[in-house]
Amino acid sequence: MDSAAMGEMVMAGFGKLGFIQYTGISGVDFAPGRTVMSIAPRREHLNHNGDLHAAVLFGLAETAAMGAAVSGIVDLMGATFIVARDGRISYIARARGDSGPFLAASELSAETLEQVRADIAARKPIELEVPVSITDCAEKLVATAYFTAVIRPRRAF
Repeated sequence: MDSAAMGEMVMAGFGKLGFIQYTGISGVDFAPGRTVMSIAPRREHLNHNGDLHAAVLFGLAETAAMGAAVSGIVDLMGATFIVARDGRISYIARARGDSGPFLAASELSAETLEQVRADIAARKPIELEVPVSITDCAEKLVATAYFTAVIRPRRAF
């Protein structure tokens, strides 16, 4: 399966989630080890200052991080359980509502993906730190984030 087909499959799965539907987060780019997500702010996403609410920025970043975490293992998803364990975000500049759409980009190295695939094949538990950067429509950095993706062998029931 090529990366475009994998990206469509992952985004179709994300699109079934209520939070993704509420926020209108959409996929922009998907390749093994890389995911870029976008959000065009709506009134209900803004805080009292007219900025994209911090919780929405966090959700955008988490979506991009988990997309990148699964991007290189889509063919192995049936053998794994994957979830975000934790995340941290640094808000660097205002995410003004009129400065959207905002892009969250997350990328893992080819070496990291190779190791993750080897660990899955060996049925080893994995904890993977996944970086994210969020920019506005002028490519100004508004936040950086890191999430821990936990990947475990799926248990047989």
